[in-house]
This record gives sequence, C-alpha cells and structure tokens, in this order.
Amino acid sequence: MTSRPTTANASALKQDYQDFLRKASTLFPKVDQKLLLNILQLQTTYSDWEGSVMLKVVYPAGTDMDKKKEWIFQKFQRMASIEEDKTLRFKAIHIHIEDLDRLLSEDPNIEFITGSATLAPTEAYSA
Repeated sequence: MTSRPTTANASALKQDYQDFLRKASTLFPKVDQKLLLNILQLQTTYSDWEGSVMLKVVYPAGTDMDKKKEWIFQKFQRMASIEEDKTLRFKAIHIHIEDLDRLLSEDPNIEFITGSATLAPTEAYSA
C-alpha cells in the first residue's frame, strides 16, 4: 500500500483533531475518552438525544459501595449493580458531558468513568 501525500488542509485538520483530543483528556482525565467523544458526538449531532448511557463508575478498593449505590440512586433514580467490588454499573438517561463534569466534581473519590452511549431510547428492546 502506498502512502498518499498529505495536503495542507488534511494536515491542519489532523492537527486540530489531535489538539482537541489532548484538550479532552486534560479536561476529563478520569473519563474514558471513547465514552466522552461518543457522548459529545450524540449530544451535538442530535439535539433531541435523550442521553442514554451505560455508565461504569470505578472507585478505589475499600470504598463503601453500598453508600455509593445509594448516592447514585438518589442522584439518577437508577439502581446500580456492583462489579468487581469497586465498580458501579447502571443505565442512565439525560447524561451529557456537563453531567459527567458535575459527577466528578460532586464525588472526588471516583477513580474513573467508562461505559457506552447509545442513540436508542433507554427503554427500547431489540428483537
């Protein structure tokens, strides 16, 4: 496969994208960058996107996960399950990047947030 010469426009766009990725990882260091970019894409592309996201919130070992589960329930009205003794997993709606930012500022114990965002409504079922 032969490499194609890069045009000035292509180089500029790639550089802007790399700069954007660096800024995203600086602003949201505790968020999986794939999740962050996926939410940002859905949020900006579809003005009526409901923010349907499966979140996994990772805490340090030894954290009282029952208290964190209760906090998640109070905040999102969603029941979380505990995985690997330090991760809360739950399906939420109305999660945008602003909500991730608030979540991290409200709970400094969070080590990392990962998960997946989907365009489909939260309550939709596939056949």
